[in-house]
Amino acid sequence: MGSSGFPVAGLSRAVMRTPTPTTAANRASAKAPITNENTPTRMVTPTDPHADGADTISPGLKTNGQSGSSTPPAAGPTPPQTPDSAPPEGSGGPRRRRRALRIVLGSLAFLVTAMLIGAAVVPLPYYLFKPGSVRDTEPLIAVEGTETFPSDGSISYTTVSLRQATLLRLAQGWLDDDIDIYTRKEVLGGRNVDENREVNLRMMDNSKQVATQVALERLGYDVKVTMGEVVDEVAPNMPADGVLHPNDTIVAIDGQRFDDSQDRSRLLADYAPGDTVTLTVQPLTGDEKDVSIKLAASPDDPNRGIIGVTLFPVVLSYDFPIDVQIDTGDVGGPSAGLAFTLALLDDLTPGDLTGGHDIAATGTIASDGTVGPVGGTGQKAAAVRAKDAELFLVPRADYADAVAHAGHNLKVVAVDDLNDALNALTDLGGNTDELPPVSAAAGSPSG
Repeated sequence: MGSSGFPVAGLSRAVMRTPTPTTAANRASAKAPITNENTPTRMVTPTDPHADGADTISPGLKTNGQSGSSTPPAAGPTPPQTPDSAPPEGSGGPRRRRRALRIVLGSLAFLVTAMLIGAAVVPLPYYLFKPGSVRDTEPLIAVEGTETFPSDGSISYTTVSLRQATLLRLAQGWLDDDIDIYTRKEVLGGRNVDENREVNLRMMDNSKQVATQVALERLGYDVKVTMGEVVDEVAPNMPADGVLHPNDTIVAIDGQRFDDSQDRSRLLADYAPGDTVTLTVQPLTGDEKDVSIKLAASPDDPNRGIIGVTLFPVVLSYDFPIDVQIDTGDVGGPSAGLAFTLALLDDLTPGDLTGGHDIAATGTIASDGTVGPVGGTGQKAAAVRAKDAELFLVPRADYADAVAHAGHNLKVVAVDDLNDALNALTDLGGNTDELPPVSAAAGSPSG
């Protein structure tokens, strides 16, 4: 049988192998591709972290590019992922930490927001006295039955803005010298908010009536009045406790009615501690009734009998010779009495009581012309200062507080009564010559 040969990789060409018979296996082997220098080398994927990169020739390949076997390596299972593609150990940790941080920051933001809202809206048991308004009295007064005279200047009354405190408002009060802070008890006493408002509205009504009385009597008119004493507060464990209530009005003691604000003190002076008196009381709603109270000794004077209440005078009825209306809306309190008295005198007399200047006044007015102290004078002075008024008339007891808040351009004058106020206006250049002398202010004016 003849034979033929071919070179085998790794052997000398001089060595020839005897051909083997052709079989199916040999035919399959003969069809397998043989690698040489012109055939691209196979690429090896690393099988473990220490394997070479994919672009490295496997060490199993011979230097001439041929493998030691004539058959190609069989395809194996899918190699595992490379270190770059495999998820690192503990990769969920940073994600969980970021989520926890977001929760913490969100909770803190919620708490801060809730605290700010609470600081702005949650009421505290304190009240702020803030500068209020300065209101010209002339547009508020209407007079019928006699001639009135316009004025170039103005006489204004002042108010205080009263606000219940929140934490933010307290901070504002601590930082602003024109704001004072008081406890709820100092402002309301034993009353609730509605009761306090009702008391202040009644005080305002009374101050307008007394101002009208004082002004008309100063001009010589005859005015008849019926007085009462309104219960402001009831002291605990005192004779009136449980018998009298805030806003009750005492109109008589043992059947004797009040003609002026001093009658109650005068009538009680005849009784000693332990005596029983009969009070005629007008409740806020309902009919008059009589109540009996046994007097207690005053803590200041054991020989003086007291009921155990705080009272303020009120005129129950007036008989004015002319019709006077003063519209104050929903403003409460008695501190505009002096301003209304001066404004009525200005309206009812020729000339200009202020000399054409813009002035403001605060202070209660009693039926005898006495000017009484009021609250919040510092805040009122700050409001008058902001309005650029030239003169501020205040009760003598409130003078220091007013001066402390008046600034450099506002002149503050302390007064004890109506005559002091008129003298201050005369010094400012006001026309007080049209007013009748005080000694002549007894009968009704003629003409």
